[in-house]
Amino acid sequence: MSHIRHYIVLDAAKMQHEIEVAKRFNERHLCLYKGEAEEKLHTVAPWLFTCPKPSIFLDWYLSRSGQQNWGILIECRQDFKTVYLHLKKFLMVKTEAGKQLYFRFYDPRVLPTFLETSDEAQLKAFFGPVDKYILEAQNGQMIEYQFSDNKLIKNKSEFFLQTS
Repeated sequence: MSHIRHYIVLDAAKMQHEIEVAKRFNERHLCLYKGEAEEKLHTVAPWLFTCPKPSIFLDWYLSRSGQQNWGILIECRQDFKTVYLHLKKFLMVKTEAGKQLYFRFYDPRVLPTFLETSDEAQLKAFFGPVDKYILEAQNGQMIEYQFSDNKLIKNKSEFFLQTS
């Protein structure tokens, strides 16, 4: 069994210049947009980072991010590439009228509504290799979402209380 890994998707649009600081603290990152979209939108794009516990990067994030809606944490047993390829599938959505829109699932204000209104098939697809999505709620508490036994489970997160 592989060990639990942590990742974080950071929103350059919310972070502004802080995304460059994040990149300096953690060299293991990739923009979820590629090609022309990355060229044009990299300053407002979502970026996937590894998020080792403990780490200087995580300490920096925790000291700066409170109530900023900078992104979401991910817990899973998969490698960086697997998580990256999985998340890229959800960057665009199509409206009922057929219009393509960017889906900001990595915004902690957007993700709860999506998860709590999705059906079982949507949840299964969105979670894929991900065990938990962890995010800061509007009240400042950390919450986590899991998809287990074909049900969405929401709990208060102990992510930051754990030291391993």
